[in-house]
Amino acid sequence: MTVAVDRRALEARAIAKMVQEKRKQERSAISAFRSFYDWQAEFTAATATHIESCLCAANQIGKTFVGTDNDAMHLLGDYPEDWPGHRFDFPPLCWGLGFSMEKTRDLLQTALFGEFVNGEFQGGLVPKDRIIRGGWEGASGTKNAMRTVRVKHRLGISMMQFWSYSQGQHAIMGDIVDWFHMDEEAKDQSIRPQLITRTANGDRGRGGRGIYTFTPENGRTDLVVKFMDDPSPDQFFMMKGWDDAPHMTPEKRERLLGVYPDHQRDMRSKGIPMLGHGRIYDLADEFLWCDPFEIPDHFFVINGMDFGWDHPQAHIKLAEDRDNGIFYITNAWRKRMASANDAWGAVKQWSEGVPCAWPSDGLQGEKARDDSKQTRDHYSNAGFEMLSEWASWPEGGNSREVGLFQLGDLKRKGKFRIFKGLNDYMDEVRQYHRDERGNVVRVRDDLLDAARYAYMMRRHAIRVGDVGKPKRKRVKAKGWGG
Repeated sequence: MTVAVDRRALEARAIAKMVQEKRKQERSAISAFRSFYDWQAEFTAATATHIESCLCAANQIGKTFVGTDNDAMHLLGDYPEDWPGHRFDFPPLCWGLGFSMEKTRDLLQTALFGEFVNGEFQGGLVPKDRIIRGGWEGASGTKNAMRTVRVKHRLGISMMQFWSYSQGQHAIMGDIVDWFHMDEEAKDQSIRPQLITRTANGDRGRGGRGIYTFTPENGRTDLVVKFMDDPSPDQFFMMKGWDDAPHMTPEKRERLLGVYPDHQRDMRSKGIPMLGHGRIYDLADEFLWCDPFEIPDHFFVINGMDFGWDHPQAHIKLAEDRDNGIFYITNAWRKRMASANDAWGAVKQWSEGVPCAWPSDGLQGEKARDDSKQTRDHYSNAGFEMLSEWASWPEGGNSREVGLFQLGDLKRKGKFRIFKGLNDYMDEVRQYHRDERGNVVRVRDDLLDAARYAYMMRRHAIRVGDVGKPKRKRVKAKGWGG
């Protein structure tokens, strides 16, 4: 009798332990939510009121953690009463995206479902008894990486699908998606528009939701610039660093900072887009564009050119409103393998009678010819009013970095505007960037260089009202004017 009682007692304890473990597992995603920092709860809350929520964060502070806990909550449907984020009232289709299937497996799949061992998952935010056994499909070519995992949602069966950026935008066309999580930013800027398209009719026609959790290793990309500088009412942006994560102790910080190169430290520790990588002129188009207008006679004007043959030659016109300290790019033209006469025919209408700044290579032989005639002279003979000296700063030198700093400062203050319709110029603005070492990438920068030369030599600009008048009657700028 005693043996029977002991056996029943053991069985009862075993069952109690199983139930306790089951309850513990079922609350794993909720337990994670309970451990949120305030900023993680705030980010989650933003998903209830914004279509897209972007977390631009330092390394190791919990950006992927908050993202995957949101994913798990939606897959399970077991929202706690105080859940501040978006809620689906049906089993949603969710997407997780990363650099590669290896990354989605290691960072997203493992966090959500745990390790895949002996044909089953264990240890993730989604309890293993909520994962439909055999309800997964592997991703070809990557061991233990899944394309699809089905989950027992409170109201049915939800589904998580994993994709890699390396597959390109075509791989993610077609489906209607309710929720996506982009972990680390895609360099391919066509990925995000596809995700927005896929979620447009998600959440049963109400519009799906998406989150971005990444460290801004690509610099101030279009996505970062959009969310940081020009978010719409449907977009939420948050930047967080080590100071926002108490678990990042001074010892951890010191150890990690010792590993990172100097130019990466703000990005790695503060979530600030890396200055040595990404766009240089990093403002949204709408902040730079302005409607064309007739330039008043009291404005000053100067043209700038960049010589070229194998790469395009470029010509721009820069107008300066000295009363208000605002510059305008009013005209722009570029073309490969065009002669000086070809260029003059194309820009004469807005260049005639306007001083023209040019770079030091204008004292070399023309790139399209074998003769020794200076390039500057070809353009002067064609009709351009070439300045007598190449472009330089008033104090001497022609530093590119000085120009980038000054022009960037003007742009950020709204004091350097570009007439709408100058698409070639804006194309260069959008792609102008630095490489991983912080060096300017000298590709498709011809119009930008021309503008910089004009800006450097603006002390030689003339009033619009004096264009075409004899030089002795012109009023030229003195010093930096104003």
